[in-house]
Amino acid sequence: MVKKVVIIGLGGHARASWFNAVKKHPDFELIGIVDTDTELLENAPNVAGIPEDQAYISIEDAIQYGQKPDLAIVATPIYTHHILVNDCIENGINVICEKNMASTIHQGRQMVQMAIDHPKICTAVGNQYRFFKKYWTAHKYLHSNENEIGKLCFVRAHESFNWGGIREGWRRWLSDLNLEDQAVHFFDLIRFISGLDIVQVKADVFIPNFSSWQGSSSTLANLALAKPENYKHRRQWVWGEYYSDWQRRGPADFLWEFSGDKGRFVVDENWGLKTWLYQDKEGYKWEEDGYPLVHDVANMGTDYDGQMIILEQMSRGIDSQGKDQPWTNFREAFKSFAVTMACLESSRTGQSIWV
Repeated sequence: MVKKVVIIGLGGHARASWFNAVKKHPDFELIGIVDTDTELLENAPNVAGIPEDQAYISIEDAIQYGQKPDLAIVATPIYTHHILVNDCIENGINVICEKNMASTIHQGRQMVQMAIDHPKICTAVGNQYRFFKKYWTAHKYLHSNENEIGKLCFVRAHESFNWGGIREGWRRWLSDLNLEDQAVHFFDLIRFISGLDIVQVKADVFIPNFSSWQGSSSTLANLALAKPENYKHRRQWVWGEYYSDWQRRGPADFLWEFSGDKGRFVVDENWGLKTWLYQDKEGYKWEEDGYPLVHDVANMGTDYDGQMIILEQMSRGIDSQGKDQPWTNFREAFKSFAVTMACLESSRTGQSIWV
């Protein structure tokens, strides 16, 4: 049965991505738009391709004057997320919330508690990068019998490029733009690909000295990763280096490198993984090889990736009445969100933070 969707927030992110994803997925039908900008709502027929009478200023109005949706997608500024999510869940509506999850750790905890208190409701956060084929391939390789790099010991993740124009709109009000808005994708990727939790953070968040920005664009962090049974066993931790920058001058710096005791690989932008497999115990000799893209992302039996996988998992979760939650459900997504909050605390106090 086709599931009815309302998108909350008629901004650029919804128009650039979620509209298209909903239209492409056969299980969903867009039946409404919610936004507090009435002038923007007047253009809903042109922007979203829906009748003017399907544009509302609140989710309550959408229910009262239209139809109660099966799913709401919250694509509004970060600081509004926890309230809008609560409005949806209290009305019995499944919800996808854009990243970052919230503006404070306390808001994030409230959202997790909402999900716990309503187990039949499916929740998800828009951490869709883990469902891009190249990153799914890295996860699949590392956790399969085809893994030839051995026991993971070190991770390097760089995502730095010149995106100065993004300091506009609602993002102008963020005090730590890169960390609050974008970095959660990369922390989520580190966790997802490695299969480990980030347990400790030492970070510096800053504005480059040439910049006139009034909010930080750059993050440097040292990370410790571990399985639950090794949270306090430092000798068994996997260590990580993270660098992200939205004001990087010159060429961009994209690096996803995972090192083990028998080899290492980097995620290749074009076709999969490049591997360096050590030919002696000390790693002085190595052989270069590769591993191709895996196309069945998340073992869904589809050719979907990114947000389409989140929608597919949401559809199956709704059919199960909450028993099969999307992989980026609130309890899981909170673990990546909490790392961003720990980085902020570390930068402001100069201390290593136990996540």
